[in-house]
Amino acid sequence: MTKHLLLPYQILPSTSDLPKPINAEAGHFDEEDLPYISTISERVHKRPQEQTLLTPNFFETLLQNDCLPSGKECSDCLRNKKGSNCKICASACPCYCKALCQIPVEEKFVSKSLVVNPPLYAKEPSRLIPRIVHQTYFETVTPEKYPNMSRLIESFKQSGWEYNFYTDEMSLNFLGTHFPPEVRQAYETLRPGAFKADLFRYCVLLIHGGVYADMDIMLEANLDLAVGPDIGFMVPQDEPGEPVNRRMCLWNGFIAAAPGHPFLAKTIETVVNNIRNRFTGVDTDSLFCPNPELSVLHAFDTLFTAGPCILGAMVNKVLGRHGQTSFEAGEIDLWERSKQAALEKGTEFIIGVDDKPNKKIPGRTIILHQNKWDMGSHRFTFLEKNLVVAATDLPDADDRANQEKPQEHYSKTHVKAGIYGLDRLYTDDVRANEELRFYVDAQWSRFVVRNTNSNTNTK
Repeated sequence: MTKHLLLPYQILPSTSDLPKPINAEAGHFDEEDLPYISTISERVHKRPQEQTLLTPNFFETLLQNDCLPSGKECSDCLRNKKGSNCKICASACPCYCKALCQIPVEEKFVSKSLVVNPPLYAKEPSRLIPRIVHQTYFETVTPEKYPNMSRLIESFKQSGWEYNFYTDEMSLNFLGTHFPPEVRQAYETLRPGAFKADLFRYCVLLIHGGVYADMDIMLEANLDLAVGPDIGFMVPQDEPGEPVNRRMCLWNGFIAAAPGHPFLAKTIETVVNNIRNRFTGVDTDSLFCPNPELSVLHAFDTLFTAGPCILGAMVNKVLGRHGQTSFEAGEIDLWERSKQAALEKGTEFIIGVDDKPNKKIPGRTIILHQNKWDMGSHRFTFLEKNLVVAATDLPDADDRANQEKPQEHYSKTHVKAGIYGLDRLYTDDVRANEELRFYVDAQWSRFVVRNTNSNTNTK
């Protein structure tokens, strides 16, 4: 039985009548969770015979025309954190700047449409984000091996919320059960463990919802107070791009989200597609046309594979904004663009009339304030409540040096000159030459209406 807003208790249907994970036969799920999790169904599309199998990335086009921005002068200009674009760098990167946002990149065949069906029930119907905490690490954390980290995670384990911990093996099993094989393949293709964890956190929150927290974070607030029942998404702002007014990245070490959230679906779609097609830094540049701010893209290239900057970009995209729009601490006005359009037309704006799919965003979206030098540590504050939610980078707290086999840090993939993504990022260079599309249920229904003649198979 489960609580209900109108009825005190509601009898749940039999598990046989509930939607199952896409690969339920894998068996890595708890049947008791079925009423409360998102599920994914797929529509497989047949490639038209006349469509070419190979669609070049922007990188290949630049390579064929000897236009890659690989020279030192060009690289230095693109990575200047004070600001860089193709007006500033035209003389240092002449061929590249003539090609970027000017040469069209051929769209890839969409092999599958994946429909995210949010949960049918909630354990607490008055709450959008369920009371679950998720954390992941490559091995189990014990006080003997990790005396500091083990105490940090206790701040979440003893928060009163359900607590789920995932090793690398458990993460693989989770992805293999709840997502199509392409998602797990993308996860396994990444070499840095931090990037794998980035992708996994979006996936586990899409299915279960709740709070994800990195292992080096200390909870400093009551989660019930910090993540109120009307909040559907909460994440801190991040620092990259601040000097050039492009603070577009969202710090993904702490995320609270409702299950089936469109922000997460879009982020997973983009990350998986980019990995499967072996995107490089220049391919990422092309995603931000027109007028990309290149300093953020190149100085912080590692954060665009699966990290804070690609998360921020996709939140912006779902909101209908340029991918590099800055985030300010506070609540995001989800109706800002609609209000502006009504103002320009001289018409009245009424909430509820706008039925665009990208407005099917549950609850309030809160951006936490980030301060890396807040009372001696890196802290995140919910300004509306004047509440410090969590802290990280605590002095002398990192005891990961106790690992028997220290993992290579993701920063090793960063390049000071040349093209990001050619070395140490992927396990191979085999491109899929296809893409996946994710739709949250309401978005899919509108897509089908617009594409009634599409040739699809349903699983």
